[in-house]
Amino acid sequence: MMNVQTTDIKSDYFSTYSRNNRVVAWILRFIHNVSNATKGSLGYEEFKRAEVLVFKSLQLNAFQDERLLAEMQAFKDEGELLRIRTKLADSYEKEDFKFPILLPANDVVVKLIREEHVKAMHAGSSILLALA
Repeated sequence: MMNVQTTDIKSDYFSTYSRNNRVVAWILRFIHNVSNATKGSLGYEEFKRAEVLVFKSLQLNAFQDERLLAEMQAFKDEGELLRIRTKLADSYEKEDFKFPILLPANDVVVKLIREEHVKAMHAGSSILLALA
């Protein structure tokens, strides 16, 4: 079975965030279908796996300095994504809110996420994911 490396993902080709993730999800489905046949539209799990792969690729390319990550109190979650420890760590909020994913500020994907955020009238992350 083929394995996609996070360094193989090019995220600056498409004009919208959801289109970018959808293309990655279709690529992952194609790789999966080499040995197993899956038909129909993309499911939530496929889309989420594509999003995590894109985020890992961004993080791998942007955050190399271990000292900087230590200063920012960054840590890897169970999915190997870098997250930031915030002052809300002891609150009763959701884990995604207490420990946001660390993304580079000037990347194309982050700009696309900001555009979706503004289009959705500054909606929160859970609403943005539902729109995608």
